[in-house]
Amino acid sequence: MALGQNARFSGQVTDQQNAAIPNANIRAINQDSHSVSESKSNGEGSYTIPFLPAGHYKIEVQASGFSPSMSEDISLNVGQAFIYNIQLTIGSTQSTVSVNAGSEVTQVNTENAEVGGTITGKEVS
Repeated sequence: MALGQNARFSGQVTDQQNAAIPNANIRAINQDSHSVSESKSNGEGSYTIPFLPAGHYKIEVQASGFSPSMSEDISLNVGQAFIYNIQLTIGSTQSTVSVNAGSEVTQVNTENAEVGGTITGKEVS
């Protein structure tokens, strides 16, 4: 493919206050060929995904502490420099709890107040 036929996505990833989000992962997925091209936003939140063939794309964006974003059916034409700015919203805080215990382990649900566990044959009899 000749250089003039390549297209690209570029833009900035920001939060709801328009502050830059560095190290966001941006994926451009060609919906025709299913090929994936990736980039990462820099310290100013800017990114570029160059050397893309024309086609229909899906853009997926993920960053730590933010809800993921996905946009589908974005048409990219031959030689086009498509500016696609992305604004992410703050995601829900997720916690991981690891418990190491002898023979009894209580399962902790970090979404609500439910507590679960396993009942052994000894406890039933």
